[in-house]
This record gives sequence, structure tokens and C-alpha cells, in this order.
Amino acid sequence: MPHIQLPYGHGTLEFELEADVLDIEAQDDPNKRKLPPLECLRAALRNPLGTLPLHELAARKAAPSIVIVVDDHTRAAPTELMLSALIEELGEDAGDRITVLVACGTHQPPSDADMHRILGNYFGLLPFSIHDGDAPDLTAVGTTSRGTPVKLNSVYMNADIKILTGDITLHYYAGFGGGRKSILPGIAARETIQANHALLVHEQARTANLEGNPVHLDMMEAAHLAPPDFILNVICSAPDHVDQAYAGSFDRAFLQGVAYARALFCRTSDALYDLLIVSAGGSPKDRNLYQAAKAIENCYRAVTPGGTLLLVAECPEGVGDQLFARWMDTYPTYAAAEKAIQTLFVLGGHKAFYIRKVMEKIDLAVVSELDIELLERWHITGFQSLESALSGLKKDIGKVGIVKKGLDNLLAPATA
Repeated sequence: MPHIQLPYGHGTLEFELEADVLDIEAQDDPNKRKLPPLECLRAALRNPLGTLPLHELAARKAAPSIVIVVDDHTRAAPTELMLSALIEELGEDAGDRITVLVACGTHQPPSDADMHRILGNYFGLLPFSIHDGDAPDLTAVGTTSRGTPVKLNSVYMNADIKILTGDITLHYYAGFGGGRKSILPGIAARETIQANHALLVHEQARTANLEGNPVHLDMMEAAHLAPPDFILNVICSAPDHVDQAYAGSFDRAFLQGVAYARALFCRTSDALYDLLIVSAGGSPKDRNLYQAAKAIENCYRAVTPGGTLLLVAECPEGVGDQLFARWMDTYPTYAAAEKAIQTLFVLGGHKAFYIRKVMEKIDLAVVSELDIELLERWHITGFQSLESALSGLKKDIGKVGIVKKGLDNLLAPATA
């Protein structure tokens, strides 16, 4: 009987299941040889794609001001490590000219505790600014061909050297995170983000797809209106586990990273599952349902029509977005949510649209700290323990699949 550990918050949930189990994570190649994380970053910085090395770019200007854009508290990028590699590349004397800009998009701003986790030893040493998408001093830089008015953070716009950092992960309508996403939505105005994200109803706006994806293409256009001088992106299969890094121009380095990430994160299955147990991946990816629900979108295609996807996500912060909750209450069917998102797009509502779309095809269940009555009102089966979930779903369980990092792995049937 397989013994399984699933990431859950800052710990794990353990269980045994007598069923036909495929542990998706077991497909990783254990023989892949990787450089130590800092060496991997150094190697990328020594061999930038499409541009001069960063220290040469910085040397072209006398004492340039430098902004380094970093991911916020909802991501697990190894920001402290990337800052170390960048400062080493720029030279220690550059430290006094660096401002760290936290790319929050429309997320709630990180707390001091969050910032300490993000910056590590650089907390208190490097000045930082937290992006506010509603700030009055955002800088207008133009409009994309799809009509998105682009306004960006003025700290970024006023810097002499602009650097983006982040990790390249799966994204359920931009295709992949990383690269241009640090600009839009990362440091963009709320109205810019809303206009861009309204494109997600397009059939090509889906996980792991960039070809013809209007959300991605619009993001690229926006980034070209105020391009960074340099990016450093990583691909991580586990926290602090840098599988690969790419540096250089934001388009070439990003696209090279996407090719690697696609090979690492996209899986196919020869069979559909009657029950697919999906962990969002633990903290911070399961801090709330708004974030953890991305794992549903990544994996539901591998579930038999009418089968069940069981999301395992602690959600200590609850639902995580009031508009998301309001839309789940207001639009109880996919047809209603689709009509609403097409007539009046709002951030938060799009998440309800995706969940209702999934629920047209399969049943959803969640193991979490969420209010079970709230979930049941949304026609989602809620459990507060994995044991109770497995007991409740056990009858005629059929074929079972396990995904340990649902936000980081796309699972689709091989025939799709």
C-alpha cells in the first residue's frame, strides 16, 4: 500500500491508499545533475542571452540608479539568492544605488514578516518599495495594439538600470509566469491589469501556451513600451532548488526559460483518473484559495468526466479575495459566470469563471481550513482532514492519481 506525503501549508499530510495510484512526482529524473543554486545563477549571468553582461551595461553610465523588481509574497522565487548574484555581478559599490521594487500587481501588500522572508539577509540593508497599482504617480507609457492603456510604477521608470527577477512557472491564462509578467501585472496600474486580464476568455489563453495567446502577447507589447535592461529568471522544481537560470534580454532569456520549464513541468497521462488528489504545493502557494485554485486549472483535464478532483490546500488566509467570493455566490453556474466575465470583467471574478468552468465537467472537493458551509454553498465538497475526505470519497474510488505540486505541474491526457 503506497505511503504518500502531500505538501500542506508549512508541513505535510501523510496517508496510505489502497488503490491504483500514480504518483506524478515520481516521474522526475533523479539522475539530472544540477549546479549548486548560486553557481547556476552565476553561470547565467556570465552568459547572458541577447545583451551584454550586466556589469558592462551598468558601467556605461556614471553611478547609475538601479531598480531590481522582485516577486511578492505569493510566490516562492529565491529572491535573496538572486539579489546576491546580481550584487556580486554589479559590484559591491552598487549596493548604495539599488532599490528593490516588489511586484504586487493587485495583490495585498506584503507585511514586514513577508518582506523579511522575501529579502532574507537584505531586509534592512537594501531599501525597498512596494508597488501600488492605485498610486496617483504611475507613469503612462503608451497603449498596446489590443487597447490596453499601460501605466507603470514610477520607481521603475525613473531608474537608470532596470532589472527584472522572478521564476518561470506555469500560469493558467498567461501560459507561463516570469519575464514580462514582472511588468504586467507586476508593476502596472490596476486599469492596465484589468484590460490585459480581460483577454483571458480567449481559447488560446491557457496554461503552458504562448502561441496566439492574447494575454501573453499583450504583456509582451506592454513590456516593450518600457523594456528592462536585463532579467534574471529561474526555474525551480522545489523551494531553493534552482534547476536552471537564464539571464539577458527580457524576451530571449524568458523564451529560453519557457522551453526548459515546459519540459520540466508539463506532463501527460495515458489514462484519466476517477479521483485526482492535487496538493497546491504547500506554503506560500496554498496560503488562500484564490492562489491555490490555480492547481485545479492545471490538473482537471486529467480527471474522468464526472470524476473528482480533491484539492489539498491549507488556506490559512481563507478565500483570499472578496470579489472572487462574491462572484462564486452571485454566479452559481458556468454559463452565468461566462456571461458576466464577458460583459463586465473584474479581477477576482475571473477566478470564479475558471472554477465554474471546471465544475461543468468534474466534481470539486477541498481539504483545507476553509469554512465547509461556504464551500458547500458553492457546490464544492469541503473537508477539514485528508482522512475524512478519503473516507467520504472512498466508495468505488476507481483509478487514483496524485499531484504533489499542482501549481507547478500541468497534467493533461496524452490524447488531448
